[in-house]
Amino acid sequence: MARLPDRSSRFMLIATFIICSSILFVDFRFDTFKPVQNFYNSSSIFIRVFSSEYVVRPLYRSLSSMRDTRRAKEENKNLKEELNKQLIENYIISNKEILNRNIFFDVTNLEKLDLKLIPAKVVDFDVNQYRCCDKHRMFLLPEVSSDIDSFKVVINPEGIVGQTIKVNSSLFEVILLSDKSHKIPIQNENKFYCEASGLGIPKKIFCDVDLTLGDKDFELKQKIYSSGLGGIFPKGIEIGSIYEIKDLTPKEVRIIIDLNADPLTSNYFGVLL
Repeated sequence: MARLPDRSSRFMLIATFIICSSILFVDFRFDTFKPVQNFYNSSSIFIRVFSSEYVVRPLYRSLSSMRDTRRAKEENKNLKEELNKQLIENYIISNKEILNRNIFFDVTNLEKLDLKLIPAKVVDFDVNQYRCCDKHRMFLLPEVSSDIDSFKVVINPEGIVGQTIKVNSSLFEVILLSDKSHKIPIQNENKFYCEASGLGIPKKIFCDVDLTLGDKDFELKQKIYSSGLGGIFPKGIEIGSIYEIKDLTPKEVRIIIDLNADPLTSNYFGVLL
């Protein structure tokens, strides 16, 4: 059997109904709560507009900007790599006559670059070690599959940077001219010959010259070329210029040569086969 509400409960229900009816009547008759309703509506509109203008749209713009920035960086990187490869090819073509005279290279079809030049990308180059220490090495990844042996010349758009010394199926190691353990035969326009050693300083090699062996005509900014002796580097390629002449003894001087090719200017290099 259902239980009926007691008198106090019925009174509360009636009182609540009367109060609610009164509030509705007053609001309907005099718009008493209109300001509250307007405030609520305006607040809702403000929150939506504020969220849209200062939260959603900035966040969307930020995400779009990040995507556009990544896309632009990737495009710039690709364009830079293509430019570097083209500059390397231009360097080879501009030195074609010199290379053609060299007995160590067969470059009769350099315009086509038919496996005579292998583009390779840097995968590991410790720049801090290059700037601070004697050992100057880098590791390159060839762009195409080809047999790359040790003692192959490595260039960038500015000239010769070094030679390959260790090779495996995917990567090969390059010793830079400035490495303290590297040597390259050089000459000047006056037919002076010397075996230059890396100075262990970026872009610097040196020769110690015994003045008792004959008169040596050296001057600053004098151009230095590869001599072609040793069978690795082609003859007649401009390597750099005399940067400093130091007196070691009354009978011996050291000429320090600033190299043309800076390995830091490019992520792409070419290997002459």
